[in-house]
Amino acid sequence: MSARGLALDGVSLRLGSFALRDLRLEIGTGEVLVLLGANGAGKSVCLETIAGFHRPDAGRILIGGRDVTAEPPERRRVGLLLQSFALFPHLSAAENVAVGFRGRNHREARRAAEALLARFGAEHLARRRPQLLSPGEKQRIALARALASRPELFLFDEPFSALDMETRDALRDELAEFLRRSQIPAIFVTHDHTDALVLADQVAIMERGGIVQSGRAAEVFARPAATGIARFLGVENLLDGRLEQAPDGRLRFAVGGAALEVAPLPASAARAGRPAIACIRAGEVRLGRHRAAPPDAGASHLEGRILSQRSLGPLCTVTLDCGFRLVACLMARDARELGLAPGAVVAAQIPSDAVHILPGEALG
Repeated sequence: MSARGLALDGVSLRLGSFALRDLRLEIGTGEVLVLLGANGAGKSVCLETIAGFHRPDAGRILIGGRDVTAEPPERRRVGLLLQSFALFPHLSAAENVAVGFRGRNHREARRAAEALLARFGAEHLARRRPQLLSPGEKQRIALARALASRPELFLFDEPFSALDMETRDALRDELAEFLRRSQIPAIFVTHDHTDALVLADQVAIMERGGIVQSGRAAEVFARPAATGIARFLGVENLLDGRLEQAPDGRLRFAVGGAALEVAPLPASAARAGRPAIACIRAGEVRLGRHRAAPPDAGASHLEGRILSQRSLGPLCTVTLDCGFRLVACLMARDARELGLAPGAVVAAQIPSDAVHILPGEALG
């Protein structure tokens, strides 16, 4: 178990009818773990337990190598940032930050707070109260106050959920840069996939108080462990078919009269004739003019008729009939250049490593 960062070792807790179940996680120094899950999955209870607001019934919590399971919140050296940023409305920005310098006299705390505000490029906000600050300014003040207490761990509980998209994007980028500079490990609770893609080194997915999948962010998004997780992560194509053995001995995924190339599978999953689910992200499906270009090696080559298309600003989603329903996503500019329209026939290519296979019984 890592001596730095955070480790949860079999943490379990019952709160009324809800329970956290055998939580096991490790976060290294400077790493960000994004905790994803639907409402009621237990994300906030997990953070509150790490912060010390709930005492586990079993297991251990280690922060910076210290066992803090039995310690009160004020001794855990945790910086907790909530959706409201929890700034004191009757204090100025500098006074809010000075609160983090516990143990110093008022004058020393004020000088240290102003120096820290300068590091955040916010010294001009020192005398303003929270009601006069923008969301971005509030985030800077809240981060400065949390940093003043010299935390060993940051905990973020959906701080962007009430913000508009433009503000959210700006604050997310600013927070990502801050966390990279600070090298303080962090857990970020959210239900927004973009937060995970921008911020996360690791991702953990919670359901009903337990962690159902965790790992490096790119791996979890590319290879969900079950169809329920795939749906939650926004995988657009979940195809019900079966594995078949090609004449050359390789396995392919059979669906709707087509046979899709798949990357080599683990021995435990590589059995011809078994039902299977193929997970394919829409962004991995490449579209081109019908018979206009030679196919790429190592990809499945399909012909599809466009059923519908939808503009999403700079992006365009296209639904095809390839003998089965297939959704593709491409740049709107590329869609215009291809002259895509309902009823048109197009070529579709799917790289073999973009076809993630799950056992058929995972379809729920």
